[in-house]
Amino acid sequence: MNTIGKRSEKILATIVSEYISTGEPVGSRTLSKKMDMGVSAATIRNIMSDLTDWGYISQPHVSAGRIPTDLGYRFYVDKILEPIGLNQQEIAAIESWIAAAGMDIRDALKQSSWVLADLSKQAGVVSSSPAKEQTFKTIDFIKVAKDRILVVLVSTNGFVQNKMIFDDENISQDTLECCTRMLNDMLKDLDLKEAKEKIEIELSHEKARFDIMLATALRFGYMILSDDKLAREIFIEGSANIVEDPVFLQVDQIKAILVTFEHKSKLLKLLDKILVTKGMQIFIGSEHGINEMESCSVIAYPIKTPGAVLGSISIIGPKRMNYQKIIPLVGTTAKVLTKLLKRIVERDS
Repeated sequence: MNTIGKRSEKILATIVSEYISTGEPVGSRTLSKKMDMGVSAATIRNIMSDLTDWGYISQPHVSAGRIPTDLGYRFYVDKILEPIGLNQQEIAAIESWIAAAGMDIRDALKQSSWVLADLSKQAGVVSSSPAKEQTFKTIDFIKVAKDRILVVLVSTNGFVQNKMIFDDENISQDTLECCTRMLNDMLKDLDLKEAKEKIEIELSHEKARFDIMLATALRFGYMILSDDKLAREIFIEGSANIVEDPVFLQVDQIKAILVTFEHKSKLLKLLDKILVTKGMQIFIGSEHGINEMESCSVIAYPIKTPGAVLGSISIIGPKRMNYQKIIPLVGTTAKVLTKLLKRIVERDS
């Protein structure tokens, strides 16, 4: 990245802020009106030409002004931007809205995605940690009807996950309680991925073929742990906010973004990278590696408590999003959510 002078830096900052504000290419005349630098219009044009050569801005059309490139946004975020912290009223509102989710981790994550979307007017994305980050605590089988069993899976970091499975054999509650004890003893202290692998190994052993109770417990355990959706949650609110931005003019571009949100697998791979970091991560345009969202930026933060990785929160929006506002919004929401989840985990320990 080139080192640029103070005048060039000021012009780049103005181009970025104006483009974020208006969505229109910024010309030298606009810069002359907006800035009081004591330099001529010709000097401004020369500096703009240099910034273009260095890759910080580009000219979408011959007769148009300039817009920031990914490199320009990166320089702006890293070297120029001064985030505007949230005031006490805004922080109190975030605390109140997230607290309204109660003492359930899933509800808190879901509520946080809504808070991020509502306050940023972009897409709020919150994910729980993957199976390898969730340690098995207990599993319970509860007969709720003649042909249905409720499975309740609890991990040590506080996640409670429920799934209804069908029972064609009319198994009694006493038998289910035996299955519960077997699996709880067998899977203690394993992460959910290891627990699934352990069951797969046990199913292949001779003993499982002849011990009906063991075979039943393993079969039910495998049914619950093989459900990838059960072991992982991702909540997306406000996806429509993104495509309403005038920067997205092509239908194919909008469709690609919405399909990425719908299928989620690529998003989860990106968010998994966040889990191993210590703080705020900002991906601008192509930096996040999701081709379908190349016109978007991602601002993300891992959610961790001592000894537990609980997930991540992020805002996704166009590259011309208001970084001054959104960066502190993500950071503040992450701190509020982490504080609540820490209380939940400590309560359930």
